[in-house]
Amino acid sequence: MRGEGGLARIGLWPVRSRLLRRLFGLERADRLPLELTARRVYILPTRAGLVFLALVAAMLLGSVNYALSMGYLFSFLLLGLYCAGLFATWRNLMGLRLEAIEAPPVFAGEPLTVALHLSEPLGRSRPALAAEAIGARGMLARLPARAGAVLTLQATAARRGRLPLAVVRLYSEYPLGLFQAWALVHTDATVLVWPRPAGVHRLPEPGAAGDEASTGRRRGAEDFDGLRPPERGEPPARIAWRSLARHEEALAKSFVGPAARQLWLDWCSLPTLAPEARLSQLARWVLEAERAGRPYGLRLPGATLAPGLGPAHRHRCLTALALAPRSDSVGAHRQP
Repeated sequence: MRGEGGLARIGLWPVRSRLLRRLFGLERADRLPLELTARRVYILPTRAGLVFLALVAAMLLGSVNYALSMGYLFSFLLLGLYCAGLFATWRNLMGLRLEAIEAPPVFAGEPLTVALHLSEPLGRSRPALAAEAIGARGMLARLPARAGAVLTLQATAARRGRLPLAVVRLYSEYPLGLFQAWALVHTDATVLVWPRPAGVHRLPEPGAAGDEASTGRRRGAEDFDGLRPPERGEPPARIAWRSLARHEEALAKSFVGPAARQLWLDWCSLPTLAPEARLSQLARWVLEAERAGRPYGLRLPGATLAPGLGPAHRHRCLTALALAPRSDSVGAHRQP
């Protein structure tokens, strides 16, 4: 659930987080899981609570002035309800546990999701819990007793890089909305924002980066290279029957042939683009190479990732692009 104006405030959230950390002495990141003890839970009246208190005070003043017995009764009844609401709001947050924080990587311009894993260890249901971080708000309708649930925050990742959560604010106004109990959690968790895949350039051909000396291996029928999961329509001669007998798992023999030219995604191959546009084009090439099943390497100013393929290699390449310097001086890059 997005709070009103949450996306507009995301740019000011780092400043607000620093002020909150200094004001409440949150210099070190809290270690999770974390239980919200009484010393961590603060409570203040909301705007509606202040208006309610002013009305009760006016009712009591009128009762004193006109000696109204029923006015006294209703004034003290409402004042007792006000005090009971204060305790109920504070109790709804006290003892809550924050087990973990998850924030999967996203591409710039896409919605990012922060998942707060909450649990209830004291045996009472927790209605209407809410949280705020990086300018976004989320709400959980109910946390069952002695159970766990996930409170989700959503915002839009505007720029690539690491977006620190810094301070997560958990709060509740249950049951009357007259008070807001809240607690601050200082976390070192970050959201990794990859560059937005974009660009019009086609995926380069293997060896097009200008490195004629680069070599690789491709599947052939000359040298045994190990075992791999079988492909559909695998010839029976390629099946490792001994391994099947030992491990009860079908594996196929893999062979490699002569060296082949490698596919390199090189920063220097895009000299006409601005630095951020180069990163977006490289991110698009990474995704295209993965979809095509073509092993690829990545060359950036000051960093070279050897050719590979698969989710882990894709993650490493996109992370390198996300953490590339923002200065325009990254244009000078020597071939390794």
